[in-house]
Amino acid sequence: MAETAGGSGVLAVPTDGALALFADRDGAAAGLDERALAEAAAAAAGRALGRPVASLYARQEHTRLTYTFSAAAELEPGAHLVGTCDALITAEPATALVVRTADCLPVAIAGGGAVAMVHAGWRGLAADILGAVVGRLRAEFGVGPGALAAIVGVGVGPCHYRVGPEVTGALARLDASGAGWRGDGVVDLAAFAAGRLTGLGLDPARVRVLPGCTACSPAYHSVRRDGPAAGRQWSAIILT
Repeated sequence: MAETAGGSGVLAVPTDGALALFADRDGAAAGLDERALAEAAAAAAGRALGRPVASLYARQEHTRLTYTFSAAAELEPGAHLVGTCDALITAEPATALVVRTADCLPVAIAGGGAVAMVHAGWRGLAADILGAVVGRLRAEFGVGPGALAAIVGVGVGPCHYRVGPEVTGALARLDASGAGWRGDGVVDLAAFAAGRLTGLGLDPARVRVLPGCTACSPAYHSVRRDGPAAGRQWSAIILT
């Protein structure tokens, strides 16, 4: 399955037995609530796989909470709310994991027959949600970091992300493998996330950062640019 974009407003990126899907504002209209976004993600994943699929989504609160899904039978197609968390993990087929962002990073992780989808703002990154996900993939699925690949989706870039010392100080407590994520009063969240994944043991060659900045580009929803009324784009990953 080749990487595709087309006019659908959804970028599809195959990775390690899975398909990561990243919507922009054309694929996620303003005004959609969290369930409608998860339903849109399920529909897009279903079109890509050629069959109806279920999607899981959560109440996101910038935590390090993770949720692992397993089941004796496939879920009914459509969107299913799992509770409060900021990362979803599964090894179940036909189940898309969905997060919503509008400046935070969507991070897709796959390998060894398991997948994870992470909502990663600075608070979640500083709380080491990426470490929590990589740890659970190893502990619960036996998939070590060397077997994982990751795609860091588009979020706010350092050009629009001026921060105080509390942010840089919180992030600096974690090993980000020397990534150049910190500038003069600014933070590059995508560089930090990629560096943290490398610090956790992922091969740098298997960590991809998608280019762009949500605040710069009108192709994306952005709270920094548009304020509290901004829409959200969805991102998802599903085993293929």
